[in-house]
Amino acid sequence: MQHQWRQETLITGLRVKQGHGAELRRGAWVIFTKHMRKFLHNGQEVGGTLAAPILLSATFGLGMERLVATEAIAGLNYLSFIAPGIIAFTALSGAINAGMPLLEEKIKGVMKEYLVAPIPRLSILLAATGSGLVKTLVQSLLIVLVTLLFGARPVASPGSALGAALVLTAFVVTMVGFANAMALRSRSIGGYHTILFLLNLPLLFFSSALYPLGAMPGWMQALAVINPTTYAVEGMRRWLFGGDALDPLLCLAVLVATALLSIWFSARTFQRTVE
Repeated sequence: MQHQWRQETLITGLRVKQGHGAELRRGAWVIFTKHMRKFLHNGQEVGGTLAAPILLSATFGLGMERLVATEAIAGLNYLSFIAPGIIAFTALSGAINAGMPLLEEKIKGVMKEYLVAPIPRLSILLAATGSGLVKTLVQSLLIVLVTLLFGARPVASPGSALGAALVLTAFVVTMVGFANAMALRSRSIGGYHTILFLLNLPLLFFSSALYPLGAMPGWMQALAVINPTTYAVEGMRRWLFGGDALDPLLCLAVLVATALLSIWFSARTFQRTVE
């Protein structure tokens, strides 16, 4: 009798967990599609994110090509050298925009409606992270095509292209998770953009996006080593264009660790916000 009661309790518990998982997926999907529809109907967000990287490719990349000795950048043409940096810059800019829907919903009171809806609260953060990831990856892949059109010369095989995609994905998850955490902590759109704008350019310039690590002074190298953008740039550069860059597996491992840390940080911040 006792054994049968334990069996029924276990079955009931499994059904509750399965039902919770289904509700989590359903709630996340509804909010995710809402964010994506808004993104697709907002041409300013798409165009604004892509304008700066395209301008960087067309002016800085092409203009500096004749001034930089190929020996200093492992035999690459300069556009090929900075192409991973331009992709990383697009991911940074896209991640900033990815936190905006969450911030707007918090300010306008929409998040309160989510919290009283019959869906798990975690689905709100899951949807925001998923939509930010998809939007930023799409924008980053468009910039890959732009750099190829302007003259970047990849030497990647299918396997190395997959490795570069994993590096980019881990970097985007890191940035989107951090942006969502900042959106949850911010009280205004202006404050949110100020915080992330102050981080955006330093993350780009204190990395190996525009110049090789070996050419930096010691203090800049120290900052570059603790900057996740460096590992994103170096991993994509090595896998897509070859040259003398950090071990791409090391870059991927570091970015996976930062992505997990960023997800934990955003989940902690979300939990404190909704309590």
